[in-house]
Amino acid sequence: MLYHVYHIKDLSRPGSAHLVKLANDDITKQIQAAGHGVFGIFASLFGLASNEIYLVTFGKTQTSLSFPDDVQLLSTHLFNPTLRPLDHQPRTRPGVYVFRWFSVLPDAVDEIIQLSYNAWPTFEGSFETEVQGLFVEATGQPSEMLLITWYKNLSVWEESRHPPENARESFLRRHQLTLNAKPIATMLNMPESQSQLVSHA
Repeated sequence: MLYHVYHIKDLSRPGSAHLVKLANDDITKQIQAAGHGVFGIFASLFGLASNEIYLVTFGKTQTSLSFPDDVQLLSTHLFNPTLRPLDHQPRTRPGVYVFRWFSVLPDAVDEIIQLSYNAWPTFEGSFETEVQGLFVEATGQPSEMLLITWYKNLSVWEESRHPPENARESFLRRHQLTLNAKPIATMLNMPESQSQLVSHA
């Protein structure tokens, strides 16, 4: 299974409501026509501009999407899933989804995956949080990884900065293996929430 992460920007509007609607309608039709599925549509809480979103899709092949003239594709990332997701299905749980981008050396990938696996049970058992996916760049010499984690709200994310000791040790070692990390906080958007979408980014 391959995962695409599309970083999309609305060139004509200051918010993301139009992008979310477009992604739920015309773009989803393109994705489904290619035999792929939508993992989620994620708008900014902070870290993305207010008129940008992440669109995450999954499928067995590489694919490309077309966009209107007033919508810009800023970047596309192609990933292989590792330990998670366990099921290739759309995300449905409301809350905060943090995208943590890692720059890594290729020979560190396996240890990063193992450290994450070791830490997750204690981490998830201590907070209202769940890891949604750990992905590695789909290339022979990967230099990028992506961790997507669900939190009930921003307060839980803040609390989780202080995990139990055994999880903390694994996370510290993982941090030592990364060249840099960039967290982006987003919220999942579903069709029924489009009209209520207000970004404060």
